[in-house]
Amino acid sequence: MRLNFLTSALISLLVLSSGAQALPDREVKKWTEDLDRYQQQLEEQHINLYHSVGKAQFTEALSALKKSLPELNEQQVLVEMMRITRLVGDGHTQFAIWSGDIAFFPFRFVNIDGTYRLIATSEPYKHLIGYKLRSIDGIQIDKIVALLTPVVQGVENQYSLKVRVTGHISSAPVLYGLGITKTVHRALYTFEDDEGRQATISVASIPMRHYHDQLDHTLVPERIPFGKKQVSENENLWLSADDETKTAYVYFRRYPSFSDMEDFAEDVREYLDEHETRNLIIDLRDNGGGDFFVGLGLAWGLVLADGLDWEQGVYTLIGNRTYSAAMSNAAQFRQILHAKLVGEPTGGNPVGYQDMDSFSLPNTGWTITYSKRNYRFQDSFSSGVRPDIMIETDWPSYRSGIDKPLAWIMKEISDRNRAYLNAAAKRKETP
Repeated sequence: MRLNFLTSALISLLVLSSGAQALPDREVKKWTEDLDRYQQQLEEQHINLYHSVGKAQFTEALSALKKSLPELNEQQVLVEMMRITRLVGDGHTQFAIWSGDIAFFPFRFVNIDGTYRLIATSEPYKHLIGYKLRSIDGIQIDKIVALLTPVVQGVENQYSLKVRVTGHISSAPVLYGLGITKTVHRALYTFEDDEGRQATISVASIPMRHYHDQLDHTLVPERIPFGKKQVSENENLWLSADDETKTAYVYFRRYPSFSDMEDFAEDVREYLDEHETRNLIIDLRDNGGGDFFVGLGLAWGLVLADGLDWEQGVYTLIGNRTYSAAMSNAAQFRQILHAKLVGEPTGGNPVGYQDMDSFSLPNTGWTITYSKRNYRFQDSFSSGVRPDIMIETDWPSYRSGIDKPLAWIMKEISDRNRAYLNAAAKRKETP
């Protein structure tokens, strides 16, 4: 009853605050049919739809939305679909708002210590990079986060929530559907520098297809550790190396095909053997998922590299953006490769519902994703895969382009090498 009351009250608030034109009758009919199809398909396809929310509560939330359809605009319907889908309670069951032709404001943010910093934008606003976001259309950031928290998709724990909220702060239909902005086309963003000086700008939204291309100014440009790619499958999967410390670094952001991963793993193993590499770092911090069996293909190729220090020299970098299959591979690399996990907890949970599939709503065309499997990658539940060495992000390091987790690993490797050389020197001195 509490859920039903809150749902109805929230929809009523949205109706009262909306100055936009409500859905025409033909769209109401389409959405009504799609809502029935939505529940039917989820019940048929999801492995266990009601694992976190009761069927009666879920049905009542959909019924409340159906009754309110004639009074809602399109963006409000989308937000309510996101809210209801979050009730399912697993991060792979989502109302895929990105499957539509939506718009974004030209900003990308990062949340560090609860402060939302601008880290990428387009040419006109590059002077604001590094500034803190204070408000949008006069609504303070704390209230915006509170409004976004129950609707953002792809959330499994507090770490993925932190990441997903930053992505939705620029989403024009979501901000408008929640009543944060006055239109879907333009908004007033207020920023503040570290001295407390504020700047408010009026900015237009842009289509998603142009969003990433227009964010051509970033706080910290992408860098290649050790300066050069030695083995490369594509921009999302490559290896660089430092011959002096006998260390290789694998950047793994996206999952290729099985065959491409096999080729890459073989090339990596040959490189490791040829250069007598002792230490290996696999970076999964930017990896949002794919097919974890492909990631196991990488592990399969690496275990053949006998020259690696399999006792102490293998590391996996993880963070809040490490999600889904990447989270799974992080847990598996800890087991299979004896890798030490370094960084921050993953945004995906090691025990829970995963393995995404999807269907489309027949009338409106929106994509719905759902979980097909229930996986257990460790013995007990935890919020995220926990690192063996926790190194949290701080603003001074981030702003300066200092990679603290990678720096920690390189120091440990250096210390271990130094200890090995000292021990060898002592053995030589011993008569």
